[in-house]
Amino acid sequence: MAHINKFENALDELFQKRTYWLRSAIGSKKPGHPPKITRKFVNNGISNLQEIASHALANKLAKLEFDKYIRGKRAWHIKGHGVDEKKSLFEEWFRKEFPNLINCIYVFWGNEKCIYVGRTGIGGSRPSSHFIKFWFKDAKRIDIFPSKSASQTPKLECLAIHHFEPVRNKKKAATKKWTKECPLRVIHKNIEEESRQIFKLK
Repeated sequence: MAHINKFENALDELFQKRTYWLRSAIGSKKPGHPPKITRKFVNNGISNLQEIASHALANKLAKLEFDKYIRGKRAWHIKGHGVDEKKSLFEEWFRKEFPNLINCIYVFWGNEKCIYVGRTGIGGSRPSSHFIKFWFKDAKRIDIFPSKSASQTPKLECLAIHHFEPVRNKKKAATKKWTKECPLRVIHKNIEEESRQIFKLK
């Protein structure tokens, strides 16, 4: 309910500023300068609405899709001395735990903070390729979420990014034509399209 109220308040604020000129025409003008409806103003408003939608829906949508398309979860607590030994131990563990697994979502964790979310279609060598990254020194655990379908994996990665909010993911999950689209990304797209129609600029 809090997210719904926050979304409605943010939308109401946009409408208040957008219709200032109309309300002021019948004497409801408030003190101060009239708001400027610029492209930056609209873009910031859209981003704010999308962020609220993410906080409201990410957990629910992630749980729903993970329950459908993820086959359990396994965790590997990072051990070993040096990158080479850690990679060797992880890849050995991965092969034993998932002898036939190709597609999965992997999540690097620090001390209760999500560091990075990724996906792979080539097995354990993809997660271990991150062991050379500068942020890997902060990682304590890697969670592996086996995917039931290659076409669902990008969608699951995208939802995991929204849900876990990793601190080192700079880009949204990449997609391919044959893969399923993230439902939260669809909502973001609809918010943007509708908002740009309502707050159309010349």
